Amino acid sequence: MGLFGSIYVGKSGVSTMSHGIGVTADNLANLESTGFRANRALFEDMFGNVNTEAPPYNKKGLGSRVKDIEVLYHEGPIKQTESPSDLAISGKGFFMVSDGENTFFTRDGQFIPRKLDSGALRLSLPTGYDLLGWNIPEGVDPETVTTGELTPIEIPSYIDGQASSKIVLQMNFDASKPTEVIEDNLIDNWNANNDPPIDKGGYEFKTELPIYDSLGNLHNLSLYVDTTTEPRVFEFLITMDPELDPRGQGQYAGALLTGKIRFGAMGELEGLEDLELITDTNGTRTPLNNFSEEGFPQFTVNFGSQSQNIALDFGIKFDSQTGTWQRLDDHASTAFASPFTVLNENIDGYPPGFFKNLKVSEKGIVEASYTNNQTFSAARIPIALFGSPDELERAGGIFLRPLAEQSQKFFRQEKIALGPFLVAPLKGQTLMWPTKWSI
Repeated sequence: MGLFGSIYVGKSGVSTMSHGIGVTADNLANLESTGFRANRALFEDMFGNVNTEAPPYNKKGLGSRVKDIEVLYHEGPIKQTESPSDLAISGKGFFMVSDGENTFFTRDGQFIPRKLDSGALRLSLPTGYDLLGWNIPEGVDPETVTTGELTPIEIPSYIDGQASSKIVLQMNFDASKPTEVIEDNLIDNWNANNDPPIDKGGYEFKTELPIYDSLGNLHNLSLYVDTTTEPRVFEFLITMDPELDPRGQGQYAGALLTGKIRFGAMGELEGLEDLELITDTNGTRTPLNNFSEEGFPQFTVNFGSQSQNIALDFGIKFDSQTGTWQRLDDHASTAFASPFTVLNENIDGYPPGFFKNLKVSEKGIVEASYTNNQTFSAARIPIALFGSPDELERAGGIFLRPLAEQSQKFFRQEKIALGPFLVAPLKGQTLMWPTKWSI
């Protein structure tokens, strides 16, 4: 090899080393870049030719060159942040994101709720790439969602109110109260033209029942309870504000449902009887024959928007096949010799609400919370796995894409990230400092 050949070989080494240092410099420059994957330069010898000279001079080398820039897929340290939408992956795998046309893979979990023109919130990277996941249909167990079309994860920024449809009341009825000498029905004492409609001496107990109409507006129903001429048998009356009754004015405006509740000698709930609906403001009564699918008596209320059926659960339901009442021991009302009291009250329905925050479980379930104290599971985030890192190539920035012949993706859902996201949200950076000088 002549002088110029030697100079060329030396130059190739300097150039190759320069490339290697450049890769290391890029690694250091991205030390704080969330989701950045460190690179390593791989070198190889440039073999020139074989001649007839005796060994070791028969093989001529032409220096070195950069063979490949290898992406290092070591798991880096995890950082805690204040944002519940910052995510990290424990172990192997990638988040899937989209620019609207193509799907890319990344370890960057720095997602933010981005508001769309429609008002919905979409989880996206600061660069605008949308996180992909599986939508969770209403009423479906989130953990059973393991397949489906991958779409951008959207969260409603506002949810409508929901009308109440069931009142659960676990009460104690005071069995020590003396029975009435003469039957004095609550409904007969009701007069919407008076204020109050029933004098305090006309009943033993009263409680308010807050319910929501179809628009999510809050209203109060009233439950009146009184003794009867029979021991351990009590009558009740459910009413609404007479001024809000769309049926009009009259003595019985606001009266909705009346009936009796019977208990056994040991104070156990035995059944409901004499259930009647007050169908108009003249006091017309119709025997109740409308039961919910669960077997609870239903009455109808209308606050001006639309009618809604409300089931009443004292801890007992009617079995239409056997024609008998079945006590629900986990929340059945009782009649002991102690004051009237509401032991447990559970009424469904809620007002409208605005998006408040979100959290992501270790299984990738995105749960949204609202100002009306409602939460729901919006989507599930799958993790993309590949058989080998060599199946991926850089697509610019922190994004990767599979090679043309490597389109198969595998998913896992058992663990998307470490740590309690609600308390200590996480995000990760994946450059490991001990390898910073590797070239």
